[in-house]
Amino acid sequence: MHTRFLPRLRICAWVGWQCLCLVLGGWREVEGQEEVAPKNARRSVPSVTIQSSSIRCRITSDACHFDVVDKASKTVWESNPLQPRLGTITLRVGGREQTFNLANGSVVRVSPTSVEARYYPVPGLTNAGVQVMFAIGKDSRTIDVSCQADPALEVVSIRPLDDSLGISEAEHGYVILPIREGIMVPANNHLAYTNAFDTYAYEGCHMAMAGLVKNGAAVLLAWDDPNTVFELKSLWLPTAKTNQQILLSSLELRRTSKSFQIQFLGYGDYAMIAGAYRDLARRNGWLATWDDKIKRHPAAGLLLGAINFKLWSALDRRMSAAGDREESVKVNWTFDEAAQVAAHLKNDLKLDRVLFTIGGWIHRGYDNQHPDIMPAAPECGGNAGLAECARRVKELGYLFCLHDNYQDMYRDAPSWNEAFVMKHPDGSLAKGGTWAGGVAYLTCSQKALELARRTQNLEAVKNLTGANAYFIDTTFASGLQECFDPNHPLTRAGDMKWKLALADYAREQFGVFGSECGREWAIPHCDFFEGFTGVGGRSFHDEKLPGKLGGVVVPLFEMVYRDTIAMYGKYGYELNRSAEYVLSQMLLGRPLNYHDIPAHLYWRRETGSWGENPPVAKGGDPALFVKGAGGWTEGMHPLDRFVKNTYEVLSPLNELTAQLRVSGHAFLSDDQKVQRIIFGSKRKKMTVIVNAGAAEFQCGSTLGGTVVLPPYGFLIESPEFVAFHALTWKGIQYPSPVLFTLRSLDGLALTQSLKVRVYHGFGDANLAMSKGTVAVAREAVLDNSVESAPSEAR
Repeated sequence: MHTRFLPRLRICAWVGWQCLCLVLGGWREVEGQEEVAPKNARRSVPSVTIQSSSIRCRITSDACHFDVVDKASKTVWESNPLQPRLGTITLRVGGREQTFNLANGSVVRVSPTSVEARYYPVPGLTNAGVQVMFAIGKDSRTIDVSCQADPALEVVSIRPLDDSLGISEAEHGYVILPIREGIMVPANNHLAYTNAFDTYAYEGCHMAMAGLVKNGAAVLLAWDDPNTVFELKSLWLPTAKTNQQILLSSLELRRTSKSFQIQFLGYGDYAMIAGAYRDLARRNGWLATWDDKIKRHPAAGLLLGAINFKLWSALDRRMSAAGDREESVKVNWTFDEAAQVAAHLKNDLKLDRVLFTIGGWIHRGYDNQHPDIMPAAPECGGNAGLAECARRVKELGYLFCLHDNYQDMYRDAPSWNEAFVMKHPDGSLAKGGTWAGGVAYLTCSQKALELARRTQNLEAVKNLTGANAYFIDTTFASGLQECFDPNHPLTRAGDMKWKLALADYAREQFGVFGSECGREWAIPHCDFFEGFTGVGGRSFHDEKLPGKLGGVVVPLFEMVYRDTIAMYGKYGYELNRSAEYVLSQMLLGRPLNYHDIPAHLYWRRETGSWGENPPVAKGGDPALFVKGAGGWTEGMHPLDRFVKNTYEVLSPLNELTAQLRVSGHAFLSDDQKVQRIIFGSKRKKMTVIVNAGAAEFQCGSTLGGTVVLPPYGFLIESPEFVAFHALTWKGIQYPSPVLFTLRSLDGLALTQSLKVRVYHGFGDANLAMSKGTVAVAREAVLDNSVESAPSEAR
């Protein structure tokens, strides 16, 4: 029975019955067939049904309710359990916005596989209707939903999916959201909230999708138009005996957004959802793999395994908020010093794969006087100094990258012109943030390309430096914008178009291109994202987001796009509290970002003993990667110890897996602190286990036998590469955790290799190999045919 037929005093009881039906599973066999039907179906109301071999969709004749049976899993997914309506529509009526229910309509069969629900939402306007079409997709498991409103209606937005596809606590389900890497929100976290996630917003949906799982059955929601907002609602509903949490999903279609699709995938999980979305991404043209990119420009291959090392910022100039008074000027690195830093990484730390970036090289330092960047900062060495720096860094085999910006424009810039600035509907200038140069104004992306193409901008930088990589800030970070200047009007789709054109131009000039954060639509036009895998040492800019949603990070983006793009975190973080962040990047198979570098030639100053303290009694040492006692980095500067230890683990991990797919991910502990991810399969299979919990964890290793991982311990294992931070290895029990890596240098498996390079980070130097135990103080290359002594040791 529907609430439309109930008095108000019985609504709570009805809602309880709805949730109870969800808890009980909501299906039964009909006439001995494998057909299923929802127990809370309004069976007294006539309905229209469309179906395929995979799904059956039923819509009531009053167009207030739908349900879909996923035949493979015998799972029922339904529309809004709280209100008798399909959804809502917001219209502009008489100069103001009003919202109406999509209810009490009619349903018309259009074809054997499609039906149309028709509504006349505004009382008295019987000639102004809204149509919502439900059609079986080409693959038989998809329902395509599309909307169309009569021209007489001034539509602001439509919610044809409104608090629907419920997942109750008893159904052991969750919602997957593509916020940066991805977050899983379970239906048992006992939280109540409503959160909207705009498509491609800063911490909105970085992919145009969401995933739902209940009782082991999976659903993919996907859409094409960026003017689509996904909303997640978590609430409590009364049942006959207790309260029950339920997750409800909505899609709001704004402006040009008119359609979406629902794929019912049968039994599956978030990995299956990711696989289904990857197929859509391929059809959309977003799946540009490394094979294609490296073939286009071989230098892009230098990103595989490359760390992101950034000097921020060479020239640090601070202006007043109004941008009319200089408050301070500080040189952190001259261009000569920057080249010496790069040489230190190569010659002293022995780092081969580095994306070496300089910020603040422009005329007045970063966040000042954009878009007027040349000549290079005279305080740091000017044009001649920058050109020489570029030459020296590239000779090391590094990618030499310069950090630039074409979104922000400042009033004190020589090129300042309001004609370049984005406008609000009332014609006022669109302001950005207040940065080092004062208040920034947002350049319309169409005009940004025009500015970048000036001979004194990117072309001049390329001619001067020959840089083989370039980074343009904010391009992919900020949400898609609109501009209302009549001379260069811009929709959100237009903003995407011109931002991609800017990326293509920069790539054309420098070969390798990257930008901030990143979005899926940028992948074919870009080689690296900075800020996607972490922000300031955590997974999200809003550090409270996981707690607010009651969710946990999962590698959803990796499952879809891993083999297409290099990705890093952004901003600085505390090295002595970094262990959990390092493990999070390890779980993603991504190298680290190093963006908080001490000024000048930092390693020549006092090294101190930071990071050498033993771990606390309970839990691990969050500064463990700064440790160096007894290992390769003993006595070095704390930053160098951290960079070397993390590089030796994460660089080969990424180099060997960057072109592989994620083949598995699992939580190995009840608190979800111990996780395993698998890249590739068979000969190239790489398994990573990380322990971010407070207790020890025991796991098995093909090479090392039973391995005990301490808090912040890890095991990385493939045929050709192994790394571990552990208390045991191949029968040796260490008094305190040790850090080792082993890599085959001849392409053979470690068990057969004649040249195994061993890196010893810290702790006891003894390492058990197949023919005995060897002591490796710092580094050794072991001949596996002898294994009695290293052939080279340092």
